[in-house]
Amino acid sequence: MAKRISKNSLYIFIYLLAITSSILSAEYSFADEKSKTVVTTGVAMAGQPNSRRNAIEDALRNAVEETMGTIVSVGLLVENKAIVNEKILSRTVGYIHDYKVYAEEEKGGLYRVKIEATVKLGKVREDMKAAGLLMKRKQMPRLMVITMPRTDPQAISPGKQYVDSAAGVVEEVFLKEKFSIVDINQHISKQKLAQATANRDKLIALARDTGAELLALVDATRYFERDVNLYGSNYQIFRSDIQLRVLETGTGKVIYSGSRQGEPSASMDAIYEAGRELANAAIESILQKWSSDVNNATTYKLTIARIDFSNLEKLEKQIRNISGVDNLYRRAFDAGQGRFDIEYRGTADALIKKLISLKSPGLSITGMSQQTIEAVAQ
Repeated sequence: MAKRISKNSLYIFIYLLAITSSILSAEYSFADEKSKTVVTTGVAMAGQPNSRRNAIEDALRNAVEETMGTIVSVGLLVENKAIVNEKILSRTVGYIHDYKVYAEEEKGGLYRVKIEATVKLGKVREDMKAAGLLMKRKQMPRLMVITMPRTDPQAISPGKQYVDSAAGVVEEVFLKEKFSIVDINQHISKQKLAQATANRDKLIALARDTGAELLALVDATRYFERDVNLYGSNYQIFRSDIQLRVLETGTGKVIYSGSRQGEPSASMDAIYEAGRELANAAIESILQKWSSDVNNATTYKLTIARIDFSNLEKLEKQIRNISGVDNLYRRAFDAGQGRFDIEYRGTADALIKKLISLKSPGLSITGMSQQTIEAVAQ
């Protein structure tokens, strides 16, 4: 009897522990969800049965719209007004965690409210991604996926087909998330690719020449773990590892780097699953970075040809005074060519318009991409 009571008590304890863990998990997951507190106002026609409610709903829409403005530029929201209204602002309630009405008044035929709302930032960003707004923020960047094998004496050569398949999984995930993929086989010959293999700078140059703004470098390796005998058959168990780096071809800057290990297995399915997890993690990290760029400066590479040092210094002073330029770094000056990094809050198009307005000396733009600008001094 005592044993039965003891066993029942143990079951009850485990049950309560599971419930407590579930509750704590839910609380922690909510705490981890990013949110933003916004103070906004809303307006509606007065004298109607739902005047107050309509004013509050207007204020909540304004709160969501203001939150979106911290992820992408206001100009982009205006350009895509129909998509914004249909995909996001039409279901405002789903983005609001809670709100408080701080002030309200009826005056001049209008009902006004002032609220403080807590907006689910993660949910807004996720739906903006689904609507393609985050990709439009970066002008629909094109991605090229290339394998770049490592040199590891402990690794077993997995074979080209294995590595290419792992890269294919990464490419498939990026394609599913609306990234435009530049097919390496259509744009780069096997000879050029072989010459550039294992040289990151050469691979970046190859990708950039095809028009790709992003380059994903993928590597997959296998490590022998042990031999096992299962039902009379011998199997070799391998531990697989995949690495992924994503770079901007215009600047050479690494915007994501990560790795995943597949579960020890006799098959290669584990590395494919690890590849999918890694690609999804990369996309999430990249999109979060892009969404923060709207309030942060972007680095642009500026190359100026046909210029002497005296005029180069004059241009530097003018560029530093451009509205939106946070910093200017001279990287090199050689053979009448100056190279700079410009930290600017805005798009390449906006920066170019300001650069061509400079005088004595002036600039003529000869080429551009998302983050590179080529010019000739006048």
